[in-house]
Amino acid sequence: MADSHSISSDAYAIQIRTAIDELRNDRASGAAKQTLRAARVLVECAEHTPEDLREIAGALAAAQPAVGSILNLAARAPCSSDVAAACREFLESMEQTTARVAERAGALVSEGATVMTHSFSSTILTALRQAFWDNKRFSVICPESRPICEGVAMAASLGMVGIPVSLIADSAIHHMLSRVQLVLLGADAASPRGIFNKTGTALLALAARELRVPVYVLCPSCKFLPPFYEPPLETPKNPRELLEHDLPHVTVVNHHFDITPLEYVSGIVTEDGILKPGELREKLLTGTSAPPEWALLGSGKPQDKCLSDCSRSQSPNWPPAAENYDGTCI
Repeated sequence: MADSHSISSDAYAIQIRTAIDELRNDRASGAAKQTLRAARVLVECAEHTPEDLREIAGALAAAQPAVGSILNLAARAPCSSDVAAACREFLESMEQTTARVAERAGALVSEGATVMTHSFSSTILTALRQAFWDNKRFSVICPESRPICEGVAMAASLGMVGIPVSLIADSAIHHMLSRVQLVLLGADAASPRGIFNKTGTALLALAARELRVPVYVLCPSCKFLPPFYEPPLETPKNPRELLEHDLPHVTVVNHHFDITPLEYVSGIVTEDGILKPGELREKLLTGTSAPPEWALLGSGKPQDKCLSDCSRSQSPNWPPAAENYDGTCI
């Protein structure tokens, strides 16, 4: 018969695995909520099985490999002597910088404007609500953002405040852009290649550029990726989200994310100001504005060995896939 300790350990392992699986399968939550969930797992792990912390951090990063804030958190936490404090500090900083981004973005909304957005972004929601509460009057167009239709939730959240919202089919984006003065987009991560966000973001930005509608991406620095990191290719999602039944000789390819080239956007709203695409690319490539956890990658400080060792490899596959993760430093 198994003793109580082994039973407890098995139950804890199941709990952690379940939490990581839930994060991996979360298709609707924004980066902020997903990062909070990852932080809770890291704190639990540090308390119960600190020897597994780096492995768990790698698995969390691999669960949502295109969400910059989770990657940054996973890089910092295992190297801290106080994981709970490190997670709390990261989340508080993320909240503060995101609030500053929202404030700057709200200032872009002019009186009487029509704004288009895409998917669901808590940062954009905050920006538009604050602009409305500051007595600006404007309207918003929300594409449905299939296949999960996060745009419906965005429309509902804005409408509850009193902001006039038009919910449209994704296929109507180009047609409706003729009425739009400003496009605001969220971001899961930013790299020199572009902005990682919900599928359809790139097409919306491209259409807006062709129609000369300004496009701004809201992206705090906690979502910046280092220049050597290349998120792995996204695996196709559940085909039933697009097609209820199989059809002969028909293969469903269902992706939830795409990459918007920086050249498609007018500016990137950060906590320190609005950057032009070229300015953001330069900062990402040089690391001059990288958040502290990524700056440590090349610091060479003895206390940062677990990060600096990895930076020397310059591996484009960081973090490793969860099933291949061997527990070495991330």
